[in-house]
Amino acid sequence: MLPFQVKCHVGYVPSSERVVGLSKLSRVADVFAKRLQEPQRLANEVCSALHHGIKPDGVAIILQCTHIHFPDVESVFLDSNHQGLVKILVSAGSGVFENKNADEWADFFSLLKFRGISMEKINFRGSSDMSWCSSQSAKISSKVGPVNPAMVTAAASIIKSLGEDPLRKELRGTPTRFVKWLMNFQNCNFDMKLNGFLNGGIASLDTNKEVELNDKKICSELNLAFWSQCEHHLLPFHGVVHIGYILSDGFSPIGKSLLQSIVHFYGFKLQVQERLTRQIAETISPLIGGDVIVVVEASHTCMISRGIEKFGSSTATIAVLGQFSTDLTTRASFLQGIPSPTSSDQ
Repeated sequence: MLPFQVKCHVGYVPSSERVVGLSKLSRVADVFAKRLQEPQRLANEVCSALHHGIKPDGVAIILQCTHIHFPDVESVFLDSNHQGLVKILVSAGSGVFENKNADEWADFFSLLKFRGISMEKINFRGSSDMSWCSSQSAKISSKVGPVNPAMVTAAASIIKSLGEDPLRKELRGTPTRFVKWLMNFQNCNFDMKLNGFLNGGIASLDTNKEVELNDKKICSELNLAFWSQCEHHLLPFHGVVHIGYILSDGFSPIGKSLLQSIVHFYGFKLQVQERLTRQIAETISPLIGGDVIVVVEASHTCMISRGIEKFGSSTATIAVLGQFSTDLTTRASFLQGIPSPTSSDQ
């Protein structure tokens, strides 16, 4: 019951020179996307609807699906290479496109190459590979105790209110999975995890980037990944955190591991981005003498699945304390060092 993003590519061979407007293709895809779905079924339904609606010689559908793959709160400390997004390509074909080796597919793929789509990576209809949903094979955190039956019943009632049957084969385990997902954001043992770092002292185990500025060094750590849950819509958001600070006399540099732990500590809660940014800054401030700047760049699924409904939308927030709040030159020096996102990050 978490959103996933889809880019839909449609190809068809007209019959009797009948061609439909682009907006109609988009609307058909949108109708079937805005319901509880899985990628292959979505591709099949869009393909079938277009084939029966415009009666062409054949329809080809390629879906680029992006799923958010959140880590559990324990392994996130150990796996620095965790991928926040899982991508999959699925296809469906009718008429002349039913045979995946047909010449028409070759023509379609020739056009899709401009979008960076490789035929070898596509799951064709009938494929047994069901790895599209990362939660099917995801490890459930040991801190999530027995599932509350009342919460499972409530999740099932939400599914029923959407016009779906909670007892349908594909949905039987969904309420329990959704509840387990939500329980990742409990404030319990994770507090102790962070306290262990702080009580054990600040270890400078990692090297931070430093910038000289008026005989003072700006220490920075960029692109610290985070995952969180929007408290307004109970939808996930994710992104990166950039941290800069000026080390006061008598203080030691902060290792990357501690900074990442602070980010995860405040991320794994029901949150809003503005508060997340401020809390990270206020936690780091007393550890380094007060001068800190924090920038959070995030992509919100609530902005994509509702609201402006625009892929690639992101929000940036900033919190400044100490010298960074009064010295524009110091603040600008840090902000200029933040790398621009690549097209793959957007």
